[in-house]
Amino acid sequence: MLRLTSGRPVAVLTLAVACLASSAAAQGSMSLSGTILVATGDPARDFAGVPIPNQTISTAIEECALDEQGNVFFRALMFDSVTPLTGVNAFAYFHGASRTGLVMAVRGGDPAPGLAPTILLRTSAGSSTSLSAAVRLSPDGELWWASKLYDGGVTVTSANDDALFSGPLGSQAVVLRDGEVADGTGGALFGELFASAPVAFFGKNRNGVMYLRAALATGTGTPAVVTTFGANNSQGLWVGPAGALTLVARKSTPIQGLGGEVGIDGSTAITSHVEINDLDNVLFEVALSTTQGSPAATATNDRALMVHTPGSGNQVLVREGDTAPGTAGGTFNSIAATNLWAPGLAQSAWTRTNEVVFVTELRGGNTVSGVNDRAIYRGGVGTLALVARRGDAAPGTGGATWAGFTATSALHDASGRVAFQGFLNLGGAVTSFNSTGIWAGLPGNLQLVVRENDVLPGTGGSRAGTFNGAKLYTNDAGQVLFQTLLSGGTSAGEALFVWDAIGGVRPVLLTGDVFEVNPGDFRTVNAFGGLVASNTDGATLSFGHDGKLALRLNFTDGTSAIVVERLVPGGLVTPFCFGDGLDAAHTTNCPCGNTGAAGNGCGNSVVASGANLSTTGTTGLDTIALQGSGMPASVSCIYLQGTALDDAVFGDGVRCTGGTLLRLRTRTNVSGASAFPDSTDTITLSARGGVSPGSGAVRYYQTYYRNSAALYCPPETFNVTNGIVILW
Repeated sequence: MLRLTSGRPVAVLTLAVACLASSAAAQGSMSLSGTILVATGDPARDFAGVPIPNQTISTAIEECALDEQGNVFFRALMFDSVTPLTGVNAFAYFHGASRTGLVMAVRGGDPAPGLAPTILLRTSAGSSTSLSAAVRLSPDGELWWASKLYDGGVTVTSANDDALFSGPLGSQAVVLRDGEVADGTGGALFGELFASAPVAFFGKNRNGVMYLRAALATGTGTPAVVTTFGANNSQGLWVGPAGALTLVARKSTPIQGLGGEVGIDGSTAITSHVEINDLDNVLFEVALSTTQGSPAATATNDRALMVHTPGSGNQVLVREGDTAPGTAGGTFNSIAATNLWAPGLAQSAWTRTNEVVFVTELRGGNTVSGVNDRAIYRGGVGTLALVARRGDAAPGTGGATWAGFTATSALHDASGRVAFQGFLNLGGAVTSFNSTGIWAGLPGNLQLVVRENDVLPGTGGSRAGTFNGAKLYTNDAGQVLFQTLLSGGTSAGEALFVWDAIGGVRPVLLTGDVFEVNPGDFRTVNAFGGLVASNTDGATLSFGHDGKLALRLNFTDGTSAIVVERLVPGGLVTPFCFGDGLDAAHTTNCPCGNTGAAGNGCGNSVVASGANLSTTGTTGLDTIALQGSGMPASVSCIYLQGTALDDAVFGDGVRCTGGTLLRLRTRTNVSGASAFPDSTDTITLSARGGVSPGSGAVRYYQTYYRNSAALYCPPETFNVTNGIVILW
């Protein structure tokens, strides 16, 4: 059963969740606490922020990218109430972090930034839809977009009429253009249609380092670019700052980091996956030739997942045919004899820790076809480890086993937590109506997040649909965001939910949610978007590590909007890690059967119901104080802060505060109670912990204390309270 919390009401919830509990109609949190940044009918403001006379945002508001400052960037169609706009200037890019601060960044028909003023952002046919719909923002806010170019045929031809632009708002410039020389190719020219290139194959991190999969112009360079099967060398992958790109891999060319094998030489793309992190390291999948190279790859080892490190070159992370860790002689190969193996990768599978997570097929050794021939792996170069395998028991299902995993939905964060969609083997209580689900947690300690046909909270009895390829997101705050198609109840239709180990599952957006777009102007949601492409470090373009989420919404009246919400992990201040035997959010039991009372830690020798940690004050005013009680009368205790979750026996209790641990303050209890900060302190909890209110940092707190009773739960002589998580 899914619960809002781990079995009991929590002391403090977000306003949005509290409103959900008391509202007669089901509503997701976004309609209650989200911020509308733009909606159909809003004035179109120029770059200076001045409304353009008679012009408003039309119905065609498209998918948006989001940066860490809360800015969005998107393409939209405009409407003029007096003079119809032409094809040249009807589309524009908009950027901003507030509704009144949203400005036009670029408009169709404008002079192209950084080029001659006669070169315009349009097609020769006069369409401003030449502005690419595939937009990006780097994490630190640099814009990234592409367009067709036109100057009446004076200098712009079909060989140089596509360009990529990037830079801060107001200072954008060309970073790449077709017809320019491609680094490392003997003078070959780029021939990529940048204005229609998929967003998954180009991007830029906060250091200004970009990656790009691009085509080369046929007939240029030495050797000349050809598309002949068996010798095709017309595509490559580049990494680096603008003007100083490094060729990482190219078709029909030896791949550095291998033993002489050559990039694929046919019509297949050289890579179907590429990501970058903020260490400037690039993860890329590469296809190899089976006819060229010394040695040539074979059908059983012609795919590899590699890491490019600037200045050091490429390393193999995993290659088809490698021995699969955690198996008895199994290898990374396809189940079928066709040998069409490739790692199954989500678009945001590469973290700042240089680790990846992927779904794979297995063959050989102890692998039995149809029984245990699929798995999920996580790790870096030399550190790959098995996460889950077909045939293993799936937690939370009463003994059911996994039949497989959705190939492009395995995700993880920098702390090693994973989230993935899986299938269960049919039989017993598992039917075709409840055979899929989402699991999350640390490998070896996974838990069921949601299962097909579950009744989901806040939906009026609606049931979850299948989890097989629906959008899935994670972040470093341990949040899992998932989309599902609800049926029955009062909220049938597409829906978006968030889960974390503290707060459980909560609705974010439901079909039928009502937004007050303007005072007295209520509109009802019937569809929504979201971008899953990577924005470096495992974050996506629409859901950040700080919990910020940006979505395009469509309403039943045909209008659109973009809404941003910051999803709070379980509440601003939330108790967790209870030693009461009821807490499903962690699985470690009190070590001596010394179960405490609801909401407390494990029992101690003086207070059988256990010690309790609570708070007073607020984060907004920076007056939060930790209050410990229920400990032995005059013993010493230590107030502790951590940066991540844990789940382990700790003395006579259970510690769920992990990561980087900081001893905040040692206290001597009076009548079994103490606090930090108290009247003797001149520092706040945030300052002592090195965090700032409003920063979005998540920290975990517990208090451990002496309990020197030799006969109570030997041999340890200390215990710990429940925990508190604070979103600063």
